[in-house]
Amino acid sequence: MNQLKTTISILTLVSALFGNCSPVNKNDPFSDALFYIFLFQAIGNAQEENCSFSPASADSLFNDQWHLSNLGQSGGTVGEDANVNPVWNQGISGNKVIVSVVDDGLDTRHEDLSTNISVTARGLNLLNNTIYPNHTYSNSFHGTAVGGVIAARGGNSIGVRGSAPCAKLVGVNLLEKSTIYTSDEYRAMVNESSRVSISNNSWGSPDGYGWLWPSSSLWQQGVKEGVLLGKSGKGTVYVWAAGNGANGGSITVPILVDNANYDGQANFYGVMAIGGIGQDGKKANYSESGANLWASAHTQGNNATAYTTAISTTDATGTNGINAGGTSGDYSFASYTKKFNGTSSATPLAAGVISLLLSYRSDLTWRDVRELVAYSARTNDPGDTDWTTNAAGLNINHKYGFGAVDAASLITSAGTWTPITTPQIIDTQPLLSPNTPIPDNDLVTGATVNYNVTSSITYIEYIDVEFTSHHSYFPELFIRITSPSGTSSFLSEAHACANPYSGSLCSSGNTSIASMTGSATYRFGLARNLGENPNGIWTIRVFDASATDTGSINSVQLRIYGR
Repeated sequence: MNQLKTTISILTLVSALFGNCSPVNKNDPFSDALFYIFLFQAIGNAQEENCSFSPASADSLFNDQWHLSNLGQSGGTVGEDANVNPVWNQGISGNKVIVSVVDDGLDTRHEDLSTNISVTARGLNLLNNTIYPNHTYSNSFHGTAVGGVIAARGGNSIGVRGSAPCAKLVGVNLLEKSTIYTSDEYRAMVNESSRVSISNNSWGSPDGYGWLWPSSSLWQQGVKEGVLLGKSGKGTVYVWAAGNGANGGSITVPILVDNANYDGQANFYGVMAIGGIGQDGKKANYSESGANLWASAHTQGNNATAYTTAISTTDATGTNGINAGGTSGDYSFASYTKKFNGTSSATPLAAGVISLLLSYRSDLTWRDVRELVAYSARTNDPGDTDWTTNAAGLNINHKYGFGAVDAASLITSAGTWTPITTPQIIDTQPLLSPNTPIPDNDLVTGATVNYNVTSSITYIEYIDVEFTSHHSYFPELFIRITSPSGTSSFLSEAHACANPYSGSLCSSGNTSIASMTGSATYRFGLARNLGENPNGIWTIRVFDASATDTGSINSVQLRIYGR
């Protein structure tokens, strides 16, 4: 998630890179209205264009797009990419799949995007409640960069190419609001959901503070409605940036590190959290790990000392956006940039690959998509010591989820996939209140709670772990959970904490779950047990990493999604 700005909603802080400055004068309502009168003149009976795309056709900057075709550019590992070429060669290009770009706007008149703007789904401008999602501010670009990674038009001899070069885009400019209300979050999640196959969200809670951020009930309601009712009842697929707060920052003892499970949006059952890997297939040092992580996709990575090549994509037209044309380290011409990075760019790459899948198998539901991504994911960075196998035979890693998104493998798996027809069961297990003391400054014994699950579910799709502790300094805690099948996952690690309002290091007593979230209970997400049977004894172990602050495990409750 490229940090564009920091805005405060009622319950959620949203982050992005640049603040709102001067409005873009040319994007006035009158000119937008003329554009949309043309664009939506036949909205009642409009049909998305039947796009055709030849992989051999030209796009002037395609050779810079190593994430689509890694030939070793700038020292990358040959073949370490999204593996889209074999899929394109089958004639699969994302045709008629609509992707919502929930971001800071979308330049619908960009030369490389305009033909891939949806004519059946309407954009949403939350600043003025219109259907014109174009950027309002001159330095706003993030959504257009996201849109290019997904669906920049392929084979038009200009610019870049999206991973789904025939998919259609619809924009929502949520992040351009200086104050984002929970009602805005809800509207962003459900905008045109009956038509939208995929919702891309390269945003979330602030990175680098080590706090637990809950998601609002209205936002959750929007996602729930999307997965139940979206895309004509098949469900909208929500992809979410895992976050960029894992690089340690300036605080080293203990390390100030974020985990994707501290974000109550990225760890919600209805979304797939996407981490970032570089040209060598290894985790970008900023990409957040977590037991909620679903998969990883390519973005700007790292070597021992510095970032490597970033992602080439569309920029806001002309001198607006991140590249005014010749901006230091960027292309000499405006309207494109080669500086896009973070899990902000990994997430739309995954969204584009999923677009390919849904153009190939339009009958699939959101649950089918999630599992196909998991079962087809490639084991990148195979030497990493965190790789293990769960009881269902899936490779899992806290850094990578189920592995790297791989388009060719995904389409191959889809060819023999039988759609899930069994309704999803949501089974909330009884609340257990052990009030077990957590030994202070003890990384050996810790506190243990055994939680017995008896459920009609025999196949796990996702798990919520609701955990309550009145420990006086929650960031000291390591929390691990082990399934009856023996799959062990960490939900939290000992880490430093910084105040998001002052930037100062948190002190004892003010970062407990209660003070951070307004509630003593925090919900963690658990993806790593996909396919396992939940019945039996789950073991929760909690360790305290340093002295003085103390507390106990007050309660634990599991909510199991499955069939």
